[in-house]
Amino acid sequence: MSKFLEIPNCALTPMGLHKEALNYSLNAFRETLRYIDSLEYPQRNLKGKEKEFSQFLIDKSNGMLRMYGSAEDLLENVKIYKSFPEHHNCFGSSNEPYQTRPNIYKSLKNENYIAKSDVFVFLQNMILTLFLETSGEECPPSLVFLFAFYLKSRQESMEKCVEYVKFDEKIFEELNNKIIEKVRSAQFSSAKHQELVGEFSKLTLPQIIEKFKRLIPSTLTPNQELILTLHFGNFITGLPARERNEGIAMSYSVASKTLKSLEAVIDENLEMFSPRRQDSKQPITVRVFEDGDQRFVMEEEFKKSIHEKCEGVNDTLIRNTISMENVRSKYKQKIADIEFIRYPITRAKHRATPIQGPSGHTYIPAVDLFFEMMREVILGMRIFQRIKPVHLPMFVQDFNEFSKILYETESPYFIQNDKNIMFAMRIISDSPAKDVRNAKSDGFTVQNLKNELAHLGLTAIFPEIQNYVEKVYSEVDKRKKSDVLRTCDLFDAIEQCQLNCILEILPKLKKFVHSQKGCHRVYGWKCEECAAETPENQDDQKLSILEKELEELKIAHQKILDENQQKSLEIQELQQKNLRLSVKNETNEFKLKQLTDKLAQSKLSIDEGNYSNACTSQLKIQCLICEKSIESGKDQIIRCPLCKRRFHSKCANNWLKEHTECPACNGDLPKF
Repeated sequence: MSKFLEIPNCALTPMGLHKEALNYSLNAFRETLRYIDSLEYPQRNLKGKEKEFSQFLIDKSNGMLRMYGSAEDLLENVKIYKSFPEHHNCFGSSNEPYQTRPNIYKSLKNENYIAKSDVFVFLQNMILTLFLETSGEECPPSLVFLFAFYLKSRQESMEKCVEYVKFDEKIFEELNNKIIEKVRSAQFSSAKHQELVGEFSKLTLPQIIEKFKRLIPSTLTPNQELILTLHFGNFITGLPARERNEGIAMSYSVASKTLKSLEAVIDENLEMFSPRRQDSKQPITVRVFEDGDQRFVMEEEFKKSIHEKCEGVNDTLIRNTISMENVRSKYKQKIADIEFIRYPITRAKHRATPIQGPSGHTYIPAVDLFFEMMREVILGMRIFQRIKPVHLPMFVQDFNEFSKILYETESPYFIQNDKNIMFAMRIISDSPAKDVRNAKSDGFTVQNLKNELAHLGLTAIFPEIQNYVEKVYSEVDKRKKSDVLRTCDLFDAIEQCQLNCILEILPKLKKFVHSQKGCHRVYGWKCEECAAETPENQDDQKLSILEKELEELKIAHQKILDENQQKSLEIQELQQKNLRLSVKNETNEFKLKQLTDKLAQSKLSIDEGNYSNACTSQLKIQCLICEKSIESGKDQIIRCPLCKRRFHSKCANNWLKEHTECPACNGDLPKF
């Protein structure tokens, strides 16, 4: 089934990657990137050309994407950033086929699960793979988009659903087989095909396209209408005139039977494709977020699963969490039927991977929102290159407004990231900010970094900034991905130097960063509270990690024991079956010998020579119970009246203490 995890070549589009890169970049850069002309895109099929397309975006960005490194760096980070269920809703890619490989998650019981929304991606991959295997050609764009729009219309009921379903490869293989079976059974007859050819010959191009659109029962958006009109128009006008009606009819036949097959498969398996019903036998699923040594659930999601009201969720901006320790201690009696899905919090270099919330919005940890906002202020808006020292107190006053949502608390929490929460900055000079210069081919030195900070005017607003240079430089050098420090590393160093200065003048945010375990993400930062942590606390943390690991090992060990027990039973069954087959074979050999002896007595020759064979050689009679030979005249025996098989009488009596049937033929074996 792994082949259906991968997105087929024909579904990957430049527009999809463009929108993903657009969302990954800073808000200040998006206006320039948004208006890159799609007519300049490379060829439509993007498979194998992602790196080339990333370089295309960098070249068209007017230098704005230099901070993201090479095309390979940008692509790698975008792949991490976009890897979450229903990412197309977050990135505005609803008018593209599914672009992202589904993730398989482990539960705390070590079972595989997949997001229900990602099962639709599986269906897309299945039908596009089927098209390739049956026709020998990739599915044309017109049908790729038609199938994608149908699946996304069916997925609308899942918009606010963050449920998961067990990923059983056998079940998904059955889904694929059902699609194949239904597509084959829905073949148009020759008469129906000719009828379609005749019908299309009488229709205009807009009427033909409209007929294809009507295969999707739901209402299409204006953009979807436009996309289908464009792709079907290109497909139809590209057909040779003599074969046009025949090709249109064939394409319509494929589209019709494929969509009907998808509809049937979804309707027959609604538990996989719709929110869980109250009477469902499927387990309730709740995500357990894992971030370093922390494990926690989203409060709203968890309380919904146990039918408790979650206070203070009218505002969708902030989502609180509950640690797994508290879940187990406080709600022990209510979680027996819940399957907890392990959900690692992942981060690309410049952004955290968004997380679906029960409300339909996407969220990121509050500490990640802080670092992303700082990057926006430092490198996007370049505020500290544009204001004068006299205005710094007013900036601090404005920025303290963030303490309303970035507050000190030991519990991690999430903040909605698809909402603009940047507070107004009152002091922004009209003077243009200088651009960061490119690093030299052999990298840059500590002195080069100091010179660049002065060149950008940052030493005026932060006279102490040079004090952080050496430590920041050392940390950037440790993390570099190339042999030498590059321009993207210079951007990192400039950002981190400013971040050190900002935390020194914003004590509330400094406490917030510490409480959310973010101090280590500030290069060269010396946190007094981190330094004051006692060895006992560190030992407690290590013990907590070891206890969690031990718990996971116990669960995994129990699963292995269960699997071994099941395999032992299967081996026993196979041994019994093999034993019976051996007896049957021996019985057949004995009968064959008797027939051969009769033939010899009748003086019938076989191939004019002596017939010799393993089957006709002298057979040793063996007790089937102890598997030892029965010596004629010496051993007392018992014979089965049905199959005439002989056994040692002692073996038979012991056998009959626990059984009543003959071990050879399963007939009744009398007691003697």
